[in-house]
Amino acid sequence: MYAKIIEDIQANMKQAFDMRSYETAMKPMTDLFEINKAAVEALAEQQAELVKEVAESAMEQAKALSAEKDLAAVVESQKSYLQGLQARLIEAAKVSQETLANSRDEATNVVKGAIETATKH
Repeated sequence: MYAKIIEDIQANMKQAFDMRSYETAMKPMTDLFEINKAAVEALAEQQAELVKEVAESAMEQAKALSAEKDLAAVVESQKSYLQGLQARLIEAAKVSQETLANSRDEATNVVKGAIETATKH
């Protein structure tokens, strides 16, 4: 879907401008797509690492619980595991928010620059 939209925009821009003007006009759009691509890649990598860590820690916890004989020790072990998991999920959410905030800031700068350039002409 996006590819078709970009192709249509590019075709219209090429008809309206010469090649140098076209490249200048398309730069903000290209920059925004690159920012979006980098954010999606970073988020996907972060989420993949989180899923891996959660799965590994769940397996370790299952092994630890199967070795316990005392119910109180099982409860304490599970409590500790869940507190650690909660802390890890909070940290992952913070990192994701930072990634999104950085992307938003970059995109804002690109849009501001494009508006400034457009108002000069």
